[in-house]
Parts: sequence; structure tokens; C-alpha cells
Amino acid sequence: MLRVVLIEEEAVVLKGMTKVLEREPDVDLAGTAENGKDGLRLIQNTQPDLVLTDIRMPGLTGLEMIEQAKQQFPDIVYIIFSGFNEFKYVQKAIGLGVLDYLEKPVTVSHLKEALRKAKDMIDYKKSYIQMKERAVKVNRVLVEQALLNILNHPAEMEKECMEQLLEQNGDLRYATEIAVMCAGQVFHPGNGSDQYRNLIQEMTFSVVQGHSFEIYTLIADEKIFFVFFNQECEIFPYYEKMEEAKKSLEEQGISFYAGLSSICQNIFELKHAFSEAQSALNYAVFLEEDRIVRITDVEYGNNMLMKITDSQYSLEFNFRTQNYEECRKQICSYLESLKRGKLMPEFMRHECMKLLDLLQSLVRETGCEICEDGQMLDYSGILKQSSAEMIAEWTAGKAEMLLNLMQEKQKDTVPNAAEMMKKYIDKHYSEGISLDLLAEQVHMNPTYLSVAFKKAEGLTYSSYLTQVRLRHATELLEKGEKAKDVCEKVGYLDYRYFNKQFKKYYGMTPDTYKRSRLGKKI
Repeated sequence: MLRVVLIEEEAVVLKGMTKVLEREPDVDLAGTAENGKDGLRLIQNTQPDLVLTDIRMPGLTGLEMIEQAKQQFPDIVYIIFSGFNEFKYVQKAIGLGVLDYLEKPVTVSHLKEALRKAKDMIDYKKSYIQMKERAVKVNRVLVEQALLNILNHPAEMEKECMEQLLEQNGDLRYATEIAVMCAGQVFHPGNGSDQYRNLIQEMTFSVVQGHSFEIYTLIADEKIFFVFFNQECEIFPYYEKMEEAKKSLEEQGISFYAGLSSICQNIFELKHAFSEAQSALNYAVFLEEDRIVRITDVEYGNNMLMKITDSQYSLEFNFRTQNYEECRKQICSYLESLKRGKLMPEFMRHECMKLLDLLQSLVRETGCEICEDGQMLDYSGILKQSSAEMIAEWTAGKAEMLLNLMQEKQKDTVPNAAEMMKKYIDKHYSEGISLDLLAEQVHMNPTYLSVAFKKAEGLTYSSYLTQVRLRHATELLEKGEKAKDVCEKVGYLDYRYFNKQFKKYYGMTPDTYKRSRLGKKI
């Protein structure tokens, strides 16, 4: 059905053409108008497929009306007619993309022929748009499949997977920035299977609103990956925008853990970005972090260990959680890959020393004493190793020495550090306590300490601090103190946040808790 509006100044002509249009079986006459101003309003209200309009009209001419309407509705088709056969009108009409120009008096046969031509044009446009939309959808599916291949396939197939990606969308190679966010353990108040819909909507359209981005969403292993390709020449504040979107979702009752990769400048760093995002998510889940965890906040960003970061967890995460057997497997796998790579001895030594540097950095996090030059290991021995086998064997021995050192040391240091933290919190709970402050007390790296505390105690340091504060808060409330005074006394600066935390733990507000306790004594 062709949706048409008719705009004609002469009432007689308008009436006659209306009758013809109403008799046409495939035409729906949506409305008529007698001047350009009313005609423009009619177009805006009905948004027809076809506009039939006179040229010469008082106030706003037909061509002026078309010019304004095309700014809002560029896909509408126009047919004009006039008793003035002047070339300047025809010339301007052609410039506006008018489909046909009919001279008055318009005959029924000419009008029907113009309608047929318009219908053919509109059908073609609709078919083309549908075909284009289908092509875009198919292409998007192919791009997402190529991204999934990069995510899931081993590093040896990265080049092939990248070629598949660029074959589907070559423009992605020109992205100025690439970032990957990995979200997992999504909590939603409803039970519907579309619990991810709002999350995806908020993290795509809301985050980059008003900016030129290509965004793809992938679902793998019950995790959602958001891949952002920045097409602009400006740095984008990913973390800040994502945190805003996360808070908006939390107001809707949707919460989740998420990890954010470092910002890549090259599409060939994409596989590593996937690994970083997953690693950052592991920290968020393990530490029960409410914020989006950035990989740059928790790891050294040592991207040479591609074989190691291909694993479910990063080497750094396994080290901090004292999963030393997994560390050994990852190191062994990496050294084997170096041997198979047939590298020049100098390059292989360099890669092995980088691996040992990373391990030493992890050892330093624990507060372990090191030599004055900052190194626990003497690297002169690696220069004496001539073959790949010998270099790998020497490196494996030093790595094993560091892992054994930590296993022995952590039997005492981690429990002691956790106890020291708890004692400090118990004594200073009413003060401002940060992870950095606690790390200073026990002479350990903050990231290592937060992971070690959770491993030893089964809860995060922030959860322990909250429990201590709220326990003291209940004692003060039971004595009849005002909730706002209690809030300050137990170390909270924001009463709304205190209220929220109290209700989360006890299922009621501080005031309700106070009334329930004091009521029993009255």
C-alpha cells in the first residue's frame, strides 16, 4: 500500500485528484493540504511514502516545502505539478531529487503513470534497504565469529584469525584505540533469560553515545565481552564512562563483576586484550570488587607472556593466590614454546630474563628481602648457556627456586600478615583505612595483600572492615545513640552509604534496628 499526501492550492483540482487517488486500490491517501505551510505540517505528522504537490503556492512554495521536508525525511518520494512550464522550476526540482514533473491540467492517465513509477521506485528502495540491512547483519555475525576465533583459538592461529576479521571489516585496522571489557556473574532481580539485554544496551549505546565507535558483543563461557573500536582521533575515557553505566544499571537492580583491558593502539594486540580483560575479571570476582577492575591496576602489563596469558588465569593471578602448581605448568608451557620457536640465543635469553624479572617483581610484592641492586638472581649464568635447551633448563631452575622460596615463606608470612591486618582494623576501624595504608603496616604490595587476605580469610579486607564497623554500630545503637552519630563514630562519612550497608547486612535500617532493640527493653 502506497501512503500518499496531496498538496494543491486550487480547491477544484484538489477535489478531482482526491477522487482519483481514493479509487486507486494500492493507494492510501493520508491527507490533503491547500498551501505549503500546512503541507509541511501534514508531511511531518503522517510521514508518507509519496508527496504530490503543486509548485506555486502562497507563503511556502512547493519546492521550498520539499527542501525543508527532505532535511527531516530524506527517503520520501516527491512528484510535482504546475501550470507554469518554466525551466527554472524543473531545474530546481531535479536538484531536489523529485521523481516526476507533471504539467497542469494533470490527466488521469498521467497521474496513474506517475503513481506506478513512484511505487516501483519506493518498492526498489525498500528492497534495497532490507537487502542492505540483511547484509549488515550477516557481516556483523561474521565479524563476531572472527572475534570469537581470536578469543578462543591458540596463539599459533592468531594470524589466520586476524586475516578473517579484516576480511569481513577492513576498517577495523584503522581504529585509533581498542578496548575489551569482560563481564561475568551478572545478578538480576528478574528470572528472564534476557537478563543481559539491559547490560548490553547500557554498555554499548550509553557508553559511547555521540561518538564514532564500532562495538561488538560476544558471549563465551557465560561471560560477555564488549569490544570497542574507537574510530575518532581523540582519547576516550573508557573506564569513567563504563563506571557511570555500571552505576546506572545498579540503580535498576542489575549488578555484575567486570574487568577492563589496557587500551590498545593496534588491532594485532586484540588477542592479548581479551586475555587481559579475562584476567581483570578474575580479580574482580575473587576480590568481590563492586567497581570495574582495570588490568593496569592489578598487573604489570607484561605482554610478552602470550602463551601464559592464554591460560584461564594469568601467571600473576596464580602466583598471588598461591596456586604454584599452575604457575609451574604455565612457565613450563612458555619455555617449551620458546624452544619450538627456534629463536636466536640472544632473543631467547632476553625473553627468559623478562620472565624471571616478572617473577622477581611478584616476590617483591610479599616484602621479601632483595639484594641492593634490586635483583634476587644473578643473570650471568644465563650467558654461559649456548643452546635453547640449556637456556630453558637454566631458566626453569631459577623459576623453581623462586616458587619454592615463596611456598616456604608464605606458610608463615600470609597468615601473620592477615592477622596483623585484622588487629589493625579492629583497633582503627573508626578511622579512614585504605588498602595502601594496610599494605604499609605489613610491608607488602597492596594488590598482593588484597588477594592474599581473601585467600587466607575467605573474605576481602573491605568486607572484614565493614563487618567490624557494623558490629560496633549495632552496639552503639543498642545503647540508644542516634544513627547519624553512630555513622561518624564507626568511620563512615556518608550517612546514605552507611544506611545502605547496614540494611544489606541486617535487613533493616539503623533506625529500625534501634527501635526493635530498645522496644524489647521498654
